[in-house]
Amino acid sequence: MFEPELNDQQRLIQETARKLAEERFKPGAARADREHEPPVGNVKVLAEHGFCGMGLPEAFGGSGLGVFETVLVVEQVARSCANTAMLMSCTEGATAHAIVHLGSEAQKKKYLPRAARGELFFAWSMSEPNAGSDIAAIATHAVRDGDHYVINGAKLWCSAARVSDVFLVLMRLDPAPGMKGIGALLIERGTPGFTIGRRLDLVGLRATGMAELSFADCRVPAENLIIPAGGIGKILTVLEAERIAGNPPICLGVAGAAFDDALRHLKDRSQFGKPLADNQGLQWKLADMAIEIEAGRSLLYRAAQRLDARKHSATDALIAKTYVNEMAIRVTNQAIQLAGASGLAEDFPFERYFRDVRGMAIGYGTTEILRNSIAREILAGRYRP
Repeated sequence: MFEPELNDQQRLIQETARKLAEERFKPGAARADREHEPPVGNVKVLAEHGFCGMGLPEAFGGSGLGVFETVLVVEQVARSCANTAMLMSCTEGATAHAIVHLGSEAQKKKYLPRAARGELFFAWSMSEPNAGSDIAAIATHAVRDGDHYVINGAKLWCSAARVSDVFLVLMRLDPAPGMKGIGALLIERGTPGFTIGRRLDLVGLRATGMAELSFADCRVPAENLIIPAGGIGKILTVLEAERIAGNPPICLGVAGAAFDDALRHLKDRSQFGKPLADNQGLQWKLADMAIEIEAGRSLLYRAAQRLDARKHSATDALIAKTYVNEMAIRVTNQAIQLAGASGLAEDFPFERYFRDVRGMAIGYGTTEILRNSIAREILAGRYRP
């Protein structure tokens, strides 16, 4: 397995996270998926071992570590339970980054220490029935009324919604057209007029508590403003870190697990008097899977390290996410093929691996939209491979 030059602390973090996930999370992964039950207890276990709030400042209860360390942990957790990794990613990800970098001191003190202790879960809500990749089409809106905002509208595809306590919700704060009117408020569970709706069942990551949100004359204190109208550039900066530390390491971890299980199957199962692993055609498939995983890991680790060193370009996250998303789909699909009928059965993890990564090429920016952004950087002369 490719690894950059890990220091002793990073290697310890990686090894500890992998052992913890294998012992505590893997045994219940299939049940959580089957029962659509978010494994929130696993995130509390991560907090007990110092794996929540890794990227948060020490002044607010975090570890003050970089994006790269978060990538190492999320990858290892996802190898054993992708749903746990996604819940961790939601709480460690975009909303937490926004509060750290864009929030007021009061917001930081109120929310970050509890998140670091695993006592509070964050969610990020952007998509709507008619707004996904096109953020400018967001229709959920808020009107200032004295020292409050009054919110009306609806949101879709909110990961971890059914277990989260604080939501960063993108909405129209000003009637100005397009991006100029878009900003965000922090909204707490239980706020009058705010309803967490029905569970949204997708093909994979079925235990992440995804749901729709609705707002009917929901009154939120003005002090909950985190991104003012027209602050879209700040939103995209937050998403850059999330596109490295959240979605891709989950795909990388699941692809690694699928590879390991496929390899074990080829060694253990015999046909026509010899192990499947003795067939050259299957060996080549295994080799291609290894090549793809290593390439994805190299891109992702490089992007994370460059972001931490402030040497990154805008395309680092775009390229890493695009490749790792699509790599994981190919690798997990190939694992199903190598496992034969076992790959299709719920008694084995192969079909779950594929389901869990399939939607990742859609969330946090579809790979088509990301390719548009990469091409834009190239044509503008800001990026050359």
